[in-house]
Amino acid sequence: MTTPLVSLCIPNYNNERYLDVCIKSALSQTWPNIEVVLVDDNSTDGSFSLAQKYGDRIRLFRNEKNLGQPANTNRCVELARGEFVAILHGDDYLLPTFVERLAPLLQRYEQAALAVGERYETDETGVPWNVTPFYRTDCLIPGEKQAKVFMFMSFPPCQVLVRRAVYRSVGGADLRHVVNLDGLLWFKCALAGDVVYVREPVGVYRKHGESTTARYNRRIDHMIEYYATLSAMQAAGRGRPYLERYYDAAVRRVGELTVRYCHEVFREKNYELARRYLALATVFDPAISESHQWRTLNYCLESRDRDPHDLYRRLTEGEPGQRVASYEPPEGSLTLEISQRAGKTSSEGAA
Repeated sequence: MTTPLVSLCIPNYNNERYLDVCIKSALSQTWPNIEVVLVDDNSTDGSFSLAQKYGDRIRLFRNEKNLGQPANTNRCVELARGEFVAILHGDDYLLPTFVERLAPLLQRYEQAALAVGERYETDETGVPWNVTPFYRTDCLIPGEKQAKVFMFMSFPPCQVLVRRAVYRSVGGADLRHVVNLDGLLWFKCALAGDVVYVREPVGVYRKHGESTTARYNRRIDHMIEYYATLSAMQAAGRGRPYLERYYDAAVRRVGELTVRYCHEVFREKNYELARRYLALATVFDPAISESHQWRTLNYCLESRDRDPHDLYRRLTEGEPGQRVASYEPPEGSLTLEISQRAGKTSSEGAA
């Protein structure tokens, strides 16, 4: 099997604190044929100077003015020369076998638009923790079936390798959105081909208070924009009956996500914003006001004789947080057994 060029694209803006780890992870890949393309979006910190120390080990560019995350991501991929590309945000990083695990899958399954591995998560400390794999098995998923899943959730880019031709054919990242930018992009790619998934971790997604996601989570229009990306998915999937019948459920899911982000701003004691999140959740799903989470948050916010944060802590103590169980792959998926050695796969049968 040949070793096609793989482009690791870093569209960076003001990630000086984490960028060195990110670049080193890209350069430390065990795959022998890679390029690292970093486009700095006119950062105001020391990101560009830090990247310059790598010399000709990376292809380094700097925008004369700030383009914003979607446009800078597209520029980074436009400058890439690889057959396959990964989008690596400057605060995340890759495991050394990211390309070695995923690139052979796109070679073997020519109908696949995306190859997805699992991830670890970390925070400002850099200490990683495990995340429950999304699916219970390695699998090859029909594109339309996975597109339906992308209407409800997404994968961070540090888990995903995409064919550059597919990225370009779907128009790349949508310039109108930052929130759920990845979910909309993967949705469009899944309409163009299948998705191969492996449970093995390949990247590390960093959660921290100054990330783009965290900043948007503190704004009420965050979920409005999320809903807008769902509308864009509906437009892209129009004429596909399988997808159309899940649209209303996906809108209700936005209500659930709104309550989830309400928890986050509540923990920061931003009670006014939390009230607005709760009200917005009922716009997406009027029935959500009957859910345990919504009612608990509302009860705490309306409390007059108790500290809302203390009351919330007492009422939610011991409640589950992250997902603890994996899902069955969508109907029609092919169960795969992926060897720990890159490129070795075998089919076991339909899931």
